[in-house]
Amino acid sequence: MTQDMEKHIRIISKTLIVLGYFYLALLVFFGLIALWATKNYVQAGTEEVALLPTLTAGIIISLPLALFAIMHILTGRAFQRGANWARISLWILAILNLGNVPLGTAFGAYAIYVLVNTREEVKIIG
Repeated sequence: MTQDMEKHIRIISKTLIVLGYFYLALLVFFGLIALWATKNYVQAGTEEVALLPTLTAGIIISLPLALFAIMHILTGRAFQRGANWARISLWILAILNLGNVPLGTAFGAYAIYVLVNTREEVKIIG
């Protein structure tokens, strides 16, 4: 394994962790907007506010985003340490990120490039 590929592994790992925290920040941001909107509807005193469907839709959207964020963080840390399961998880995340145009597509393509070129097990510390 060349040092060049080790550098690519570090870049992928750090990028995964940053993306995970970014997705968590998005989750908090959307949650705060939802709370603000709900508070405004309740203060307006409208009788026909359907909070249960709104909250259900919010949870249905929030859970996959939270799982996606946590998966990014855990995979980034494990891939940097050289865990075997992290390669499989990174393949899944790289393919899923291809649909996030334009930055996710660039990251997904780069991650696939690194995965194809680092087939043997790599142990990286730090």
